[in-house]
Amino acid sequence: MLKTLMAILFAAGTLAAKADPEETTIIFVNSAEMETSVSPDPGLSQAGKEQAAQLVNSLEGTEIASIYSTYANRSIGTVTPLAEKRQQQLQYFRLNGDQELTSTVFKDMIKRNKGKTIVVCGDPEHIDAMMRAAGVRVKDARSLHDKGSGQALVVKVNKGRPALAQKLNMNIQKKV
Repeated sequence: MLKTLMAILFAAGTLAAKADPEETTIIFVNSAEMETSVSPDPGLSQAGKEQAAQLVNSLEGTEIASIYSTYANRSIGTVTPLAEKRQQQLQYFRLNGDQELTSTVFKDMIKRNKGKTIVVCGDPEHIDAMMRAAGVRVKDARSLHDKGSGQALVVKVNKGRPALAQKLNMNIQKKV
């Protein structure tokens, strides 16, 4: 776990440190593991809470301008510890599957945070759609989507250049 944490810290710090004033870094985070529940909007399982804590630790030392979440309980639960640690308010967004709306919401996030680093958390389908709006290759987007909860992908967006994506694995290794 320490190796994974160090790799995440290095990658996040490197991405933030090399950013130019026009380059925005987006850390897309799939919602952490949800609890087993009959509720249509469940919270986080114990493993999900550990994934949320790992996110906080992994991004220690990375300057984050804004933290975005969908209204789903598991998304909110994933990034609330990060927002609380940094004393930042969560910014909420809602998507309905419409590609034009997704593109508009994403472009607004970039416009408001140009040249900064932001965290965007949602369910895989939301993150996948926003990554496509950013210009991330389908292969890179699928690598995040296919792995399920507790995954992160760092994307650098700079107008006129292709989006650059780097996958970060935040899964907590289980104790044997």
